[in-house]
Amino acid sequence: MKKTLFALLLVYAVAFATIASGCIGGKTVTPTSPTHPHTTTTSETTSTPTETTTSSSSPTETTTTPTTQEKVTIVIWHALGPNELKAFEDLIAEFEIEHPNIEIKLEQKADLETALKAAIPAGQGPDLFLWAHDWIGKFAEAGLLEPIDEYITPEILNKFSPMAQSAIEYNGHYYAMPYAAETVALIYNKDMIPNPPKTFDEMKTIMEKYYNEAEGTYGLATPIDPYFLSGWVHAFGGYYFDDKTKTPGLDKPETLQGFKFFFEQIFPYVAKTQDYNAQVSLFLDGKAPMMINGPWSIPDVKKAGINFGIVPLPPIDGKHRPHPYGGVRLIYVAKLSDKSKKDAIWTFLKWFTTNPDVIKTLSLQNGYIPVLTEVLNDPEIQSDPVLYGFGQAVQYAIPMPKSPEMGAVWGPVATAITDIIAGKKTIEQALTDAQKEILESLSS
Repeated sequence: MKKTLFALLLVYAVAFATIASGCIGGKTVTPTSPTHPHTTTTSETTSTPTETTTSSSSPTETTTTPTTQEKVTIVIWHALGPNELKAFEDLIAEFEIEHPNIEIKLEQKADLETALKAAIPAGQGPDLFLWAHDWIGKFAEAGLLEPIDEYITPEILNKFSPMAQSAIEYNGHYYAMPYAAETVALIYNKDMIPNPPKTFDEMKTIMEKYYNEAEGTYGLATPIDPYFLSGWVHAFGGYYFDDKTKTPGLDKPETLQGFKFFFEQIFPYVAKTQDYNAQVSLFLDGKAPMMINGPWSIPDVKKAGINFGIVPLPPIDGKHRPHPYGGVRLIYVAKLSDKSKKDAIWTFLKWFTTNPDVIKTLSLQNGYIPVLTEVLNDPEIQSDPVLYGFGQAVQYAIPMPKSPEMGAVWGPVATAITDIIAGKKTIEQALTDAQKEILESLSS
């Protein structure tokens, strides 16, 4: 960051001046008993300028005044992969240089949801945690999140894309800040297809050309589950669950139309397996010219040495086009047992999610699709085929439902898909049974 070198020089200068004046021995450190299990508090006097919120202005307006502050430790729980983690660690190191009174600790959890649900009510949880926006409903209703309404001004909201603005709100309260989005797109092998399909008819022609099950080649590699089928269901106005009415829509004729389209127009040209890795391997091994997948799959595509391109799922006709589910990556604020840390937490949240340099770094290093409008419009981001391709796909995505009731939907829809593939049920019967199961679950 631009401020990093200056901040380093300032810290070194202050330390040198202190030593020279013989005052370093006068600094005292007094241990305290923090109310939050992860809080480290010291009575450390510092002459470094710090930000202080003015009483008469917006929470985002600050003045810089010398003050005496206690050091605050903010703990973040996550389930990031090793390839993702490095960028976070580097950015946090820069934040800590710019904000010497705030320490950020990253802690990885193998089963993040279970760990959070056990720890937060007991006052043993983190201050922040990272996950997609689809947890916001069930965590908010369970009392596991801390509202940050006082910090979310129109100025803050308007920095983000509409999908991101919606993702951080639930029942009139804000509980998180967004830093990236993701959805699925059409990834194609340029050595097999020089030009991507612009319409579904063109896509179907390609699938027909390459499909030969006897030789182990297929027209398309795509995971077959509720998330990956969502785009085709939404294309005709169908849906699994409506957040506004809190009702399932498996019995809607539009939903049936979407399922029929997938199983009649796409499924005949794909491998008849629901194993995610098996589907991806077909594309990586050059046995399929196209794959439907998300940004998380790109490291493996690059590793396989495939000359690839990315475009949104093509329109079916002039009235219908796929609208796959999309997710927004959030930094959630867990229910705080130590409310005194809230301003420090907001200082980090604002720095991490509204700083264009931070978001651009995450995009270029981790392949994250930015939701900060300033970065979306950055020429360097737009010139990157991965970021641009998925960035365009996100424009057609539909946010996954945020209501906790959605938890009762995924299983029955997955079972319906499995029963259809196995020939156990017709599409109509499978969807009727899924609708019934969901309604019974929601009413119990």
